Amino acid sequence: MIGLIKGWLERRAKAASQRKELMQKFESFLEETAPLVPRENKHPKAALYRHAWRRATVLNFLYKERSNQHLADQYSQLEKFAGERYFSVAPETLYGKAPLQMGEKTATRLLEFERRRLFPNEVKSPPRPLACIYMGKSIEDGRVYVGQTVGAPEFRHSQHRENRTGPFKDGNKYVEWKIIEGEVDPTKLNERESYWIGYYDAYKAGYNDTTGNNWQAYKRGQSDRSKRTPP
Repeated sequence: MIGLIKGWLERRAKAASQRKELMQKFESFLEETAPLVPRENKHPKAALYRHAWRRATVLNFLYKERSNQHLADQYSQLEKFAGERYFSVAPETLYGKAPLQMGEKTATRLLEFERRRLFPNEVKSPPRPLACIYMGKSIEDGRVYVGQTVGAPEFRHSQHRENRTGPFKDGNKYVEWKIIEGEVDPTKLNERESYWIGYYDAYKAGYNDTTGNNWQAYKRGQSDRSKRTPP
């Protein structure tokens, strides 16, 4: 019995020590983040914690991308701490406190910033836009979702999983991803997305909520689907 109590006390002390160390890293992370926060006059603390949450989210992804699970887990914890701090100071609105979220443009900008900061030798020239059309197919029911992105498609896929959107919104757990059209001119993304939504019948029989932003391209995709002659 004494041995069990001693073991429990040791584990508790170790957990407390680890949390203390992690909190110290979090405070250092906040100091590092403070100069990078977009100018915010009304709610500077909320702005700091929101930007720390965004950075931690991006860094978690970057280290997962490099199979460094230790650092990925560390930034996952910092992400949680930043979220907790944010909601403790975030101002109330008519609809409650603004949720923590990150748009695709912001995510892409932060990814590029952190890559250049952490891995400068990997950035030899300005990166070419990764604009593409991707498709996620649910393994469980075979239904598809078609989307577009101007950033890393893998990051967009992880956002879908995290937010339970696209092919994950009905509770699916397993999705097969593929790029169906790469190196797309960013100005033509809406047209190409609508085309492929029509071609794969992703609106009527899949997980897309709309036909996209180009009805004519959607109808062309439907027509080509009936002929089975994609461009």
